[in-house]
Amino acid sequence: MKDRFDLPHVLEPYREQLAKTMQPYISITTEQRKTNLRESKFGGNPYFPKELDYPKDLTGENMRLLAQINFSELPTFEGFPESGILQFFISPHDDVMGIDFDEMTNQSYFKVLYHEEILQDDEKLLENIGNYKISEEFNFPIEYELSLSFDIEQEPISCEDYRVEDQLDATIDELQDEELHGEDLWEVYFEHFSGEGHKLGGYPYFTQNDPREVEKRYKDHEILLLQIDTEDDKGIMWGDAGVANFFIKKEDLEKRNFTNVLYNWDCH
Repeated sequence: MKDRFDLPHVLEPYREQLAKTMQPYISITTEQRKTNLRESKFGGNPYFPKELDYPKDLTGENMRLLAQINFSELPTFEGFPESGILQFFISPHDDVMGIDFDEMTNQSYFKVLYHEEILQDDEKLLENIGNYKISEEFNFPIEYELSLSFDIEQEPISCEDYRVEDQLDATIDELQDEELHGEDLWEVYFEHFSGEGHKLGGYPYFTQNDPREVEKRYKDHEILLLQIDTEDDKGIMWGDAGVANFFIKKEDLEKRNFTNVLYNWDCH
């Protein structure tokens, strides 16, 4: 991870202010290939012990694996586990892909699970459960099974994060009001620091608004647990080129408590 971050020339006068907001994150790169049950992935078959109850939605239908993160495959990242498997499931039978707009932590149609200990005996694991043909699930955002690789990066605060005005303070007024060499500075900032991409940690991207700004009860869900962006050429599409985010409170992450995760997705 570089100590000095790249800035467009017109934003150089604001380097000191932007540097104060820098956060590390783990960027995720996808590859379309078959994975084993324990590997990190988007889509595909989950690691799941037979002794546990497989996640079902409120109607009793099996959910499908959206994402699986095996922390032993990641660089060490402060606050996050160093081992175990974290999973994100959503219901392919739900019209809005698992989100509850009125109560965004309601896990009736999505589920976040953490397996602290990983079984190595395949005979104790389920196979091919919850993995349906894409033609049968119009409301699932991931078409192919994708393996994941990880790198640590860093970024200043994204332009739609609900904390941007507080963290940039007077700087945001200058960026939003000023032009330099005919360039709108806020547009330049948005172009380079929108928060787009697949990631853990760091700052989020939204095509609409940060739900934590609209609903103050979610303001303590400060940590971006996972973001899955649209990647059309890899078969990932959230509505009309949208993005999904999962947020968690710092104390819940420390306790490995994933029952109060905020799930949001939006699109253009």
